[in-house]
Amino acid sequence: MKKNTLLILSSLISIYSFGQTVKGGKVDTESTKILSKLDTAKKQEGWTIRGTNILLLNQAAFSNWVAGGINSVALTARTDYEFNLKKGKNLWENRILLGYGLRSEQKQQTTKVEDVIDLTSKYGYQINNSNWFAAAALNFKTQFSKGYDYSKPTQGYLSNFLSPGYITAGFGVDYIPNDNFQLSIHPLTSRFTFVTDDAVFDPDNNGILTEAFGVTPGKHLVYQLGAYVGGRYKTKLMDNILLDNRFGVFSNYLKKPQNLVMAYSAILDMKVNRFISTQITADLFYDDNQIGKLQLKETLGVGLTYKFGKY
Repeated sequence: MKKNTLLILSSLISIYSFGQTVKGGKVDTESTKILSKLDTAKKQEGWTIRGTNILLLNQAAFSNWVAGGINSVALTARTDYEFNLKKGKNLWENRILLGYGLRSEQKQQTTKVEDVIDLTSKYGYQINNSNWFAAAALNFKTQFSKGYDYSKPTQGYLSNFLSPGYITAGFGVDYIPNDNFQLSIHPLTSRFTFVTDDAVFDPDNNGILTEAFGVTPGKHLVYQLGAYVGGRYKTKLMDNILLDNRFGVFSNYLKKPQNLVMAYSAILDMKVNRFISTQITADLFYDDNQIGKLQLKETLGVGLTYKFGKY
């Protein structure tokens, strides 16, 4: 069902973005309209500060409903802040992504629907007067609280704060033509994966320790050296609809470089007015050191939004 929803959403976006009509004997494309709304100006000198705070709510309530149903409520809080400085040939970018959400269903335990801490800092030095920057980037990623496989109620938790935690430091070049597009190519990237909670090595609580996130029990840390390619693209589909895409691919030189770590995230923000919006998010993730399967997370909610700065 989730896959079908994503496919439908992607198709609708594609149809809207590239639909064509004939006006006055000429082909008029919707993509041309979209591009005309895109801010393609180069990055401005000085500080650029912007942020989004959003509180999403999903609710279902039933009373004497013959068809049946379960009362439920889900609440998710997200923040997305950027602090960027352009001074001459120097570009310093910082981003803070935080998200946490819970869902409560009648006669069921409370479950998580969102849990992420993602901090990035990047420095770039402009090469000549081009859109290319010699760059160094640092990223830290983990979660706030314990994570469970809710299909196995007798099992212990599988993850926790700093278990896993990831620190990634990369060096290479960035292509940044404007404030809405960025491509990073970092052929020298170190990735540290650490697990600080010993209970994660024994999720079945039976005393048998197992590897977790590629980390061997007792060591708590694994180091990888490889190449990273990532990017970000933002576009306004309409005046009140913003699509923000991010992707990243990492290959470990030291062991099984063919087993790529891949991540993609998309946020479709549909603003109703200044303080109310609907958000659809989709996250895809693959890491052979986790479950070796493509992971998918999709959310949809209506909530309160407060934004500041230029978007």
